Amino acid sequence: MSGTPPNHKVTQLNRKKMSEKEQERLAMREQRRKRGLRRRLTVIGIVASIVVIFAGVGLISQYSMIQANNNEKVELQQQLEELEANENRLEREIMNYNDEDYITEVARKDYYMSKPGETLFQLPEQEDEED
Repeated sequence: MSGTPPNHKVTQLNRKKMSEKEQERLAMREQRRKRGLRRRLTVIGIVASIVVIFAGVGLISQYSMIQANNNEKVELQQQLEELEANENRLEREIMNYNDEDYITEVARKDYYMSKPGETLFQLPEQEDEED
């Protein structure tokens, strides 16, 4: 093998020119990588913004629903208190209507009923002293 003549068909590469081309290729690759990174970050930013907007709208909606429910709760508690007071009044009336003395008093006062042999006198209502 050592006796074979050198192959003249192989040309020598210009190392300096290859290095410049390689540097241009690397620079182009880096530029494409940066452009791709910028695009990905832009898309991620847009998606994150959309998620934040939807979450914000959801939170505001839930807050307003909670406020409306609290207002309704206050109104219902007031109604409950009124109904409980009315229930207590009606229970007292039921107890009074089971009392014979109370019924007799109401009959005498409101319906002018009297016991046998009793005479009722209706007095005029008191007027003010100035009249």
